[in-house]
Amino acid sequence: MTALAAERKILATHSLSDISIYQCGMGCESAYGKASGLPAGTMVGSIGVSGGLAPDLAPGSVIVADTVYTQCRQSVCPQDLYYPDAQLTALLEMALRGQGIDYRRGLVLCVDRPMLTPAAKARAHYRTGALAVDMESAGVAEAARRKGLPFFCLRVICDPAWRGVAPELLKGVDDRGNSRPFHLAAAVGRRPRLFFSLLRMAGDFYQAAASMRRTWKVIQPALHDLARSAARSPDSYGQGL
Repeated sequence: MTALAAERKILATHSLSDISIYQCGMGCESAYGKASGLPAGTMVGSIGVSGGLAPDLAPGSVIVADTVYTQCRQSVCPQDLYYPDAQLTALLEMALRGQGIDYRRGLVLCVDRPMLTPAAKARAHYRTGALAVDMESAGVAEAARRKGLPFFCLRVICDPAWRGVAPELLKGVDDRGNSRPFHLAAAVGRRPRLFFSLLRMAGDFYQAAASMRRTWKVIQPALHDLARSAARSPDSYGQGL
């Protein structure tokens, strides 16, 4: 499950045939709605780029979530804390370590509006200890909880904790996660100085995308093998996948 079309394209280009990539759009409510339609016998992951909160995480840093803490106010996420499946989390870590990919394990914060300033990111990190922030993982986690599906969360840092994002640049993506280049060009036309911020943001996304592509190539065979094993022996994984 990804929020952005750009994220979906990265994963879909390198996915095995029986792994489906869904684009849910922005926010917990959209993520919950999309994930609620998944069939039984599925394991679901929230994968995508995120804002960095820990000050030592550069663009491209990989986060394996062991907890999702939500501050979303939508009714679709009634819990404050969600815990990704322990076996899936361990599997991700083993696959990443096996290929020498650096990662951090910890808490991901889920919010209902973008966190755009270094000061806001610093406050969030201080109050929660979260490594990264996104807007969808809690919605995916809640849908998985209600349907009894194993859930995992893997995020890649795009804008680091020390980097601010101009609100006008958010116009480059609509609520469904699709790119709007003409809206972005219009925003830059009105404020030409945004061009340099746009270049920097594009560079950060390029690093995050390259890291996500490399990480996805490593973890999906492990997920695929686990799913096939569970299908043959459901008792080896609770009720199966």
